Amino acid sequence: CAFDESAGDHPLRDLFVQRTRFDQWAANYSQRLRDENSDKINRQANMLAVNPKYVLRNYMAQIAIAKAESKDFSEVDMLLKLLTKPFDDQPDMDFYAQEPPDWAKTLDLSCSS
Repeated sequence: CAFDESAGDHPLRDLFVQRTRFDQWAANYSQRLRDENSDKINRQANMLAVNPKYVLRNYMAQIAIAKAESKDFSEVDMLLKLLTKPFDDQPDMDFYAQEPPDWAKTLDLSCSS
């Protein structure tokens, strides 16, 4: 979700539990953008240059671990391919850029997983 003042930030706001705190942050951020005469196109290009599209998430690791335990390393291979170029647009991998599934909200993995 991109920060978009004109859209009222509803999609982004809905990702937060404490929405009033988000509202305070969003107001401060909007003011900062105005104070800095921030250009949306340049700001977006700068963010895309330092924020990868694909990030290894716990649920992705859990799926790969579960398959690997059954001697199926296809998901490990897929994640390795994906994460070798995390900034590149990989249309056939867009599934991995989506929000985590509901079942992943309660998932716990340790560093040793």
